[in-house]
Amino acid sequence: MAPANAVFAAETGADSEASSVDSGEIVVTARRRAESLQDVPVSVTAFDQTQLETAGIKSLRDMSRLMPGVQFTERGSLSTQLTIRGVGGDSRNIGIEAGVGMYLDGVYIPRTSGYNADLAEIAQVEVLRGPQGTLFGKNTIGGVINITTKEPGDTVEGSVYASYGNYNAFRTQASISGPLSDTLSAKLTVATYDRDGYIHNIFNDQDVNDENRRGARAQIVFKPSDALKVKLNADFTRDRRTVLQTQMDSPAGAAAPYYTGNRFEANSDQPNGDKRNMWGTDLTAEYSLPNDMVLASISAYRKINVTVSSDIDQLPINLFNSNPLTDFVQMASQEFRITSPSDGPFRYVGGLYYYHQKGTALRQIYIGGSLANGALNRAKAITNSYAAYINADYDLLPQLTLNGGLRYTYEKKTGDYLQVRGPVLSYDFDDLRRSDKNVSWTGSLTYKPTRELTIYGTVSKGFKSGGFNLDTIGAANLISRDLIFGPESVINYEAGIKGQLFGRLLRYSLAAFRMDYSDKQVAQIVPTGASTVSSVQVTNAGKARIKGFEVEATLRPFEGLSLSGSTSYLDAKYTRFDYSTIGSTVAVSYAGNRIEFTPDWMIGGQAEYRFPAGPGEVFLVGSATYTGDMYLQPEKLPKYHESGYTLIDARIGYEVGDLMIALWGKNLTKQDYRTYARVFGGLDQAVWGEPRTYGVEMRYRF
Repeated sequence: MAPANAVFAAETGADSEASSVDSGEIVVTARRRAESLQDVPVSVTAFDQTQLETAGIKSLRDMSRLMPGVQFTERGSLSTQLTIRGVGGDSRNIGIEAGVGMYLDGVYIPRTSGYNADLAEIAQVEVLRGPQGTLFGKNTIGGVINITTKEPGDTVEGSVYASYGNYNAFRTQASISGPLSDTLSAKLTVATYDRDGYIHNIFNDQDVNDENRRGARAQIVFKPSDALKVKLNADFTRDRRTVLQTQMDSPAGAAAPYYTGNRFEANSDQPNGDKRNMWGTDLTAEYSLPNDMVLASISAYRKINVTVSSDIDQLPINLFNSNPLTDFVQMASQEFRITSPSDGPFRYVGGLYYYHQKGTALRQIYIGGSLANGALNRAKAITNSYAAYINADYDLLPQLTLNGGLRYTYEKKTGDYLQVRGPVLSYDFDDLRRSDKNVSWTGSLTYKPTRELTIYGTVSKGFKSGGFNLDTIGAANLISRDLIFGPESVINYEAGIKGQLFGRLLRYSLAAFRMDYSDKQVAQIVPTGASTVSSVQVTNAGKARIKGFEVEATLRPFEGLSLSGSTSYLDAKYTRFDYSTIGSTVAVSYAGNRIEFTPDWMIGGQAEYRFPAGPGEVFLVGSATYTGDMYLQPEKLPKYHESGYTLIDARIGYEVGDLMIALWGKNLTKQDYRTYARVFGGLDQAVWGEPRTYGVEMRYRF
């Protein structure tokens, strides 16, 4: 399995999908126009449909292991975290924006809770590192994951897929598309995923951490002429799971009589439910003028509803539990974009963008089974964002190109917050307000001494707006401004080389970077002297410095064999963190500590070999991914340190005609590793990665 910076992209048409400029050229649309990946002055990793299927990639969680510098963790739908080069985080608090943006067919996904859905009928996935505000509608500080789906064509075609594995895992996908008339075509894709839990709850003799998902996506494309294309998308996903938000990680505190050290056992007396409903629709119209300039309009609406119940203490005694925790979010966006022709010395993309988001949240926290002793929270946050952006290239010389981009953002937020928590910790703030005005920018210089070699340097600045801390609060005597925090920003300095050797049998890219991170927003679990219950506080922690490098390469030494590898190194540290109270009621400095969830090394290697056998072809695919040591909290304690680990996946299969059948396995060495850790109420808690899984799969195309 190799990223598309090192293999040949599949040929597809249209602006929204990868296409081929010439034979063997890799083409991406990361900068809103089809261009060779070799010419893009930014670190980009791309995957096409064939690559995703070959590696058995079904979700963002699967794919993140193959993307250098990218970390994805999930402990239920409400607590999903995605970082690129150490920048990002989660946005389970409706008053906080995501640091990494995800786009589906050009539409921004509003919350991280909507990220990990099935990847079905995908044409291309592109990962852009660093700030991307001058190219995409919504400003993003850490990077972008840009997903484009495969459009219906002018012939009837389809596919059916089924997979069965251990833990009674059963996954299906089916798709059919084709023309409805000379100008109208349509596509329908449906997917299901069911799996038994792999953790046994000895309290009620049930298995938890299961899967139960249903999804569908419909597309209609209208092309009344060569100049006009209108595309309507609609999708829906429904999840019903039983998921542990955490597990016992030591016998500390009240866990002493119940801790067994077995990560596949739980002893939980309260519900651990996870329900997610999300749906969206978008309408994209593109019109090509006679001079090949393209005008585009993208209108979108999306809704994500998440309801979680959790046994917070994860013990057979009822100390703390929540039922429910809810985040209901709806968004609407409108983008107008103009793209110049691609054949002149001056090329540009510009746009206007409006984004509206309304989120409501409910938190009911019980202490000793009593809501009166716990906390009730109701919150609302409304965001209205207005932006204008432009990104342009100018060829100073045939081999030398100057790029520049600007973005102006005005963002206004309002919010309400109610907490009922005893006489000292109850609050009612019904007029929270803040606004941000920001200019983000990028500049780069690209030099191509030969067609096979590109050298570039880039400087860019990104911005993430401020917001409100609207989660449960355990601090006394607050006023409304204590819930408000400011924006954060990143300046990224990057230099890179992209090259091809031996007639494009070897492709490689190298990028070195430094990121200066100012006013970093941190969601902290803070026990205070006013309460024994931990609470989430949000502050602008200070400053951080992130530097490192990334290397990606693919070699095709002979027909049938493809070898690829990637390496990323991150040195990510806080340079100013004058106050923090995680695990302590005394303020301490974390300056010099590593940023959480940033492994120092990520090293991956993949091999694919195909050879003829009978009427068809045998394929062997193997991958190994090493994730280096990291800390799971900013506090530098041994309990938060996670040592490096290696995950090994493999597939072996046979293809004949339109039929494919394969055996697959993930985490074949049964590696145990933690993806999250915390202290809550004197209890050490953690989340563990998924166990070894394996199975058989079949796909038939027609």
